[in-house]
Amino acid sequence: MKNRLHSAHLGYDSMMRRARGTKFWPGMAKEIKQMTELCEICQESKPKNQREPLIQHSDGQSPWTKIGMDLFEIKGRPYLVVIDYFSNFTEVDYLSKTTSSQVITILKKQFARFGIPTTIVFDNGPQFSSDEFRQFTTKWGINHMVSSPNHPQGNGKAESAVKVIKNMIKKTLQDGCDQYEALLELRNPPTQNTGLSPTEIMFGRKTRSMISSINTKQKVPNAKATELRSARKQSVKKCYDRRAKNLPPLGSGDSVYFEHKQGQHWKLGKVKERISERAYIV
Repeated sequence: MKNRLHSAHLGYDSMMRRARGTKFWPGMAKEIKQMTELCEICQESKPKNQREPLIQHSDGQSPWTKIGMDLFEIKGRPYLVVIDYFSNFTEVDYLSKTTSSQVITILKKQFARFGIPTTIVFDNGPQFSSDEFRQFTTKWGINHMVSSPNHPQGNGKAESAVKVIKNMIKKTLQDGCDQYEALLELRNPPTQNTGLSPTEIMFGRKTRSMISSINTKQKVPNAKATELRSARKQSVKKCYDRRAKNLPPLGSGDSVYFEHKQGQHWKLGKVKERISERAYIV
């Protein structure tokens, strides 16, 4: 009878509604629920879980203490984007090779200018997951945070920076503008939530550009930027969490279905280790 009830691979609720009008045996609800949970075909084709309440990255206590980075490509030319979480100040560099050593060389140049950050956020790209890059971050005393596979929101800051820089490069290539002048102006507009430009927050002053300024020596208090940014983040979280709910945490040894590649069916696996609040090694 259970096999016949599940012949259409219906869910637990549908099977129970069907069974209640025709059959009964002790423990029926428990057995039907267990059957739906153990059916591999149903589990592999289930929709994604409802999103959980938003966990936001901290922005650090000052400029260039926490940065995110990502790689992208335009017309066969690879680039590295680095963005500061505190100020939204963005750096972009052309990569002659997409290797760990080339990425490390670019980062060393940036760290020589701005200082060594305490934390770097990046995805699971081969340039960042190599032993060479891991040795570099250890030697320079940098903590690294790796976003989960198929979850670009975990490195959303860098993903957003990539979109902005990509659009800028494409448009400058189309109309023949100077890309360095475009990058200079990209850093200068005041942000909506703080009223201060990324350059002002990063350096505590306005930088000289092609557009004349009334006062280039203005000092920018970081406390003001921090307060305004905090209010903005609370507003974003409140809006995001309206359609979210907490899911039960998983423990070591739990059997789970996970998405190995985006868009594919779920695969059966076992939790090996919990590495953060919502990240597991399966």
